[in-house]
Amino acid sequence: MTTNITICGGGNAAHTLAGLLSSWEDLSVSMYLPFGNEAEQWQTGIQLNDGITVNTPQKTIHGKPSAICRDPGAAVVDSQLVLLALPAFAHEPILKQIAPHIPPGAWVGALPARGGLDLCFKDVFKDRLAEIVIFGFQTLPWACRIQQYGKEVTILGTKVQVDLTAQPAHMAVTVSARLQELLGISINPIPNFLCLMLADTGQLIHPGIMYGLFHNWDGKPYDKHCLFYQAVDDEIASLLQQMSDEIQSLRSELQKSYPTLDLSAVRPLGEWLKRSYQANIIDGCTLKSSFATNQSYAGLLAPMQKTDAGFIPDFQARYLSEDVPYNLLVTRGVAELANVATPVIDQVLNWAQIHLGREYLVSGLLQGKDLINTRAPQRYGFVDINNFMQDMHYL
Repeated sequence: MTTNITICGGGNAAHTLAGLLSSWEDLSVSMYLPFGNEAEQWQTGIQLNDGITVNTPQKTIHGKPSAICRDPGAAVVDSQLVLLALPAFAHEPILKQIAPHIPPGAWVGALPARGGLDLCFKDVFKDRLAEIVIFGFQTLPWACRIQQYGKEVTILGTKVQVDLTAQPAHMAVTVSARLQELLGISINPIPNFLCLMLADTGQLIHPGIMYGLFHNWDGKPYDKHCLFYQAVDDEIASLLQQMSDEIQSLRSELQKSYPTLDLSAVRPLGEWLKRSYQANIIDGCTLKSSFATNQSYAGLLAPMQKTDAGFIPDFQARYLSEDVPYNLLVTRGVAELANVATPVIDQVLNWAQIHLGREYLVSGLLQGKDLINTRAPQRYGFVDINNFMQDMHYL
């Protein structure tokens, strides 16, 4: 029996998913590509290459999606599995487009989820949410890069295991097992979306390193393009550790207030790095060395723009434009509801919102005018931690 799958997105992850999943004989893969001329580019690339080639360190995999769609109904009407391989800012508009066409019983999820994905699902699907299974990956399983658009992608490294949660919660085990089989990666089911939110280390790593690299930038171009992960020095490592510690404090406070709440998957940053990249980290003695010797991070560059005079930071890159409003700010919103102080996270957020040209934190509270373009719980009207925990089914 054929399983119908829809992949929404046209970037690195979507290329990887398209090649891997469409290589299975009993899977029919459709691509939903409504933006710009993505659909036309995919159609051209697939025609020339007779599909999508995925290069891995061990082998080459080749698959061919059955349909490239710009129409949401055509893309998802018969799908049993819908995968959002999209930046977080695109989750809400894409979900609004496809939600009316998704059949009851479908599994709909994102990789990665980023913070507050379940808040977004609840807002979009409303009463229909009970008809489907929603899920999210804590992080993207691969470091992957497109080689030729619509034709070829390379997997540079694969995480040893990734966490996944679902709603209803009991479906996390079933969804994890099926996707583990299809994708050939180790997937660990975790209890709820709150775990996923707090455990997302991208909210620490990306804004934290951006702040560490560029908070003292004087406006003068750099002579060369800076490394990103391998530029983590003692000062940046200390900042990341303090941010991680603040999330661990939030985790402890929530578990104290709600003794039945399982947040064991919310691991300290250093532990997460070793767990995810244990085969690729040469020296895991310190947080700094874990970044510097992680072969999956080797040579990856900071978000910068080339000018006639040199290189300048790109403050609109996703490491801030996505990981602040759809990651770190969501966790900060939960901390505010729980009355847990996060001074170092606030320091990073206050700096980031200036460079993003946004207003989120005002006088230490999430009450800025741009909160509407985030997934912080305050955006959805939550002002009480107990109501939040109960309404979102975390207890």
